Amino acid sequence: MNRLHPRSAVVRIGRAVLQGGFFGFFGGSLGTGMLDLPWFGVPVLAVLGAVAFGGYALARYLRFRYELDGDTLTVESGVFARQSRQIPLGRVQNLDVEQNVLNRLLGLAVVRFETAGGSATEATLDAVDEREVERLRNYVRTHDRDATAEEGAGASPSESVTSGRSAHADLPGATGPSPAETGDSRTAADRSSPAPDADSDGRPDGSLLFAFDRRELLTYALVSVRPAAPILTLASLPLGMDVVRAVLRLNATLVGASLGGPVVRWLVGTPPTPRLVVFAALSVVQFLLLALVVSVALTVVEYHGFRLTRADGDLRYERGLLRRYSGNIPLEKVQTVTIRENVLMRRFGYATLAVETAGYSGGNQQSTQGVAVPLAPREEVYELARDIEPFADLDFDRPPKRARRRYLARFSLAAAGLTAVAYAVDSLVLGTGYWWLAALLFLPVAPAAHLRWRHRGFDLDDSVLATRSGFWRRTTRVVPYYRLQTVFVTRSPFQRRRDLATVGADTASSSSLLGGVARVYDVDEGTAGQLRDTLRERLRADIAARRAGREHARRSERGGDAAEQSSEA
Repeated sequence: MNRLHPRSAVVRIGRAVLQGGFFGFFGGSLGTGMLDLPWFGVPVLAVLGAVAFGGYALARYLRFRYELDGDTLTVESGVFARQSRQIPLGRVQNLDVEQNVLNRLLGLAVVRFETAGGSATEATLDAVDEREVERLRNYVRTHDRDATAEEGAGASPSESVTSGRSAHADLPGATGPSPAETGDSRTAADRSSPAPDADSDGRPDGSLLFAFDRRELLTYALVSVRPAAPILTLASLPLGMDVVRAVLRLNATLVGASLGGPVVRWLVGTPPTPRLVVFAALSVVQFLLLALVVSVALTVVEYHGFRLTRADGDLRYERGLLRRYSGNIPLEKVQTVTIRENVLMRRFGYATLAVETAGYSGGNQQSTQGVAVPLAPREEVYELARDIEPFADLDFDRPPKRARRRYLARFSLAAAGLTAVAYAVDSLVLGTGYWWLAALLFLPVAPAAHLRWRHRGFDLDDSVLATRSGFWRRTTRVVPYYRLQTVFVTRSPFQRRRDLATVGADTASSSSLLGGVARVYDVDEGTAGQLRDTLRERLRADIAARRAGREHARRSERGGDAAEQSSEA
């Protein structure tokens, strides 16, 4: 069996020695002050801690071994509690590679094996050299190709099941002929397996599909504000309290306040309401601008040098400034294709493309997962999405207009509740008499209801279900029928009052586990029932096609063996 690279052992042991020495020094310092230990106890405990931590790190390195044998990855680890894991390569959805600054200097990389059934990493090799990374990547990729070829072998065109494909003709939004009508006799397994040498657009293997230049990277950083940026900015404010006090003091001076002491004393002294409102507005705007700067910096560091290439029929991405990430997106395992557009992106004609595989959605856990193209013109994003999973132009059917009345009632109740809270707080605590400003929330209620209704809808294509929802961040999900796992219909009490229902189409992707199911919101109950039955029929047809293909492959194999024996005789 193989061990990790020796240079990774040096890094692990060195890090452990530093940690052990620190804890020993800290413990010895406490002991000399609280337990009256002699002065030489500090260096002694520091040395003992360094030796203990370093020895344990060495033992972990020696006990960790791995091996690729046939269709299984075997990993043995553990010092006291020993483990032996066998991971079927058929369950491996992705192989991610990560390099921090130190590993890049040493020529090492951390390899993570992600499997179906969850978003957790199944096995981590920390770390191996770049030559071993390529060997592991090629081995897993070759196994995937062989498994796909065996799965689709022998599925004759006559055994393609098309029952249930015509049911979509009676549904709203059903456009275009069915696969049977167009003569497309491929099974679902055939359609899910791209050609190994060129994609559906004729691009050669190894070609560059997308890359960020500096202008595009900065544009993406500006139009895709990260939600975590305000939280990180707020948490960092205590580190620069002197600067914060100076800015607040400047804001108070700008609104005409006469400061004879700290800003807090002026705020506690109940300043005039107009000055207080302007002061608060200035402070909030400055905070948001600082959060935007933090967001831009985080995005630039994470997506610097982003490249997307086609590698052996898969999509391979590379990105990162300080910490470099790379990995493959196996096209034959893609469950859902997602196109995201926030308000700014739609205004300037940009979009983001994300893909999800079973139990995993790509990328690192700290970023927007599964991003295949962070930012590109909308037409290019849809072109690449069709390369991954072919579908025609989408024509979305909106929910019925009574759904818009439902949204109007919901937003009105929310505005009324916030106004009531503002009145209670002002009456019992503040006493300013300006509680009625909260009633201004009723003004955007009608536009918000209309925009939610306008940006929701669904479309049944020949081979995919497409759903759309969201105004501030519009999300379009494209789900191939052969990737469906479950189809369900939900009706809340408020939906039942208006004869509405929501249809959910679940896949094996991790996004589904986190609530990212493709949903058709607020359609007629009758349409929801028809849609559910149609999707289930298409799912059953695909299962039947796959079973027929496997049975035909077994018969062909038995026939080939018999012919071989006959020729030998």
